[in-house]
Amino acid sequence: MSKYYVLDVDRVFDYIQKELNYFDHDADVECNEIGDGNLNLVFRVVDKKHGKSIIVKQSLPYVRCVGEEWPLNINRAEIENRILKIEYNLTNGLVPRVYKFDPVMYATLMEDLSDHVIMRRGLMELNQYPRFIDQITDFMVKTLLMTSDIVMDHQEKKAYLKDFINPELCDITEALVYTEPFYNAERNKIDDFLIEFMENNVWNDKELKLEVAKLKFDFMTNAQALLHGDLHTGSIFVKEDSTKVIDPEFAFYGPMAYDIGALIANLVMNYISTDARIENRERCDVHNEYLLNTMRDVIDLFKEKFLRLFDEVVTDEMAKTPGFKEWYLDNVIIDTAGVTGCEMIRRTVGLAHVQDLDDIPDIDKQAQAKRTNVFMAKDFIMERKVIKTGQDFVDMVKRYYK
Repeated sequence: MSKYYVLDVDRVFDYIQKELNYFDHDADVECNEIGDGNLNLVFRVVDKKHGKSIIVKQSLPYVRCVGEEWPLNINRAEIENRILKIEYNLTNGLVPRVYKFDPVMYATLMEDLSDHVIMRRGLMELNQYPRFIDQITDFMVKTLLMTSDIVMDHQEKKAYLKDFINPELCDITEALVYTEPFYNAERNKIDDFLIEFMENNVWNDKELKLEVAKLKFDFMTNAQALLHGDLHTGSIFVKEDSTKVIDPEFAFYGPMAYDIGALIANLVMNYISTDARIENRERCDVHNEYLLNTMRDVIDLFKEKFLRLFDEVVTDEMAKTPGFKEWYLDNVIIDTAGVTGCEMIRRTVGLAHVQDLDDIPDIDKQAQAKRTNVFMAKDFIMERKVIKTGQDFVDMVKRYYK
């Protein structure tokens, strides 16, 4: 009987052939471990002779970036497999195609997207993606609205809610996004130059912590839609005409704002990073104008598509009440601003940082960028009730970059 073992570059080709017989008998194969995330192993296997390639992603029974002292249920791979199939169908292929899921090895064999780049890397290289706004708003509207009580039969939605309980991954989010960055937690990864700053401006700010507590408990209790759960620029592959969302293993039923806010926060942090890293002011200004336009248009096009699709797919009788859809959407966007702020703070001082900020080479500029990131994040959280349009998000950024 087969049993779980950890794959490596020497064994992954034989594993693929056993599961799929994917490559030709005369294949000239090269195997590389390409995973740079916090949790899993990811391999790319390519036949250099015939041009075929495949990705194998395997869950480990612990958090990879920490080690075996932080065990983690590998059943998350099964959730990810199911989510990818649901998202593929809802979005007409805005996620990679899954060829097979192996429930023994907790491994997913899927489409290779190496003709795309990770969006975070592309943005740090000042690249622009003209189709991204339209495609990512399609992804968010269709995955969020179509899995909500507005559309789904309520009994079916409750069954989904049961199926996609993801307690260990949710616990990570509750701790690393909504709790530990707001006090001097042991697992925080904080620069020495930020400790006193955080004490003065975050950890001892009772009003801020009250608002974060509200956002945390909304995350924990508001089973609004089936979330991706980790929708940032490191979980998106892009090229000029294509967007593909990857890594939905944090998926569960939660507030729509969590997905939207995580994305917006990472666009904001790229803006802050670009201003600090790029000495050529003309190139910097061009890229940051693109980022501002992207933030604005992602919010506004999401709202436009949401309201339009709402009318086409709404099934709940009370949700058809005039004024309800606008009230519902306003609250999603308000909470999106709050999530944006929480994500920005946790990526500055929490366990998992972003390259955008950490790779600023000038340490003085890095320190200033991280302080600006925290101050702006606080404003997103504290002033979220008046942030309802894409321009409101842009104006918040411009407040610090006049």
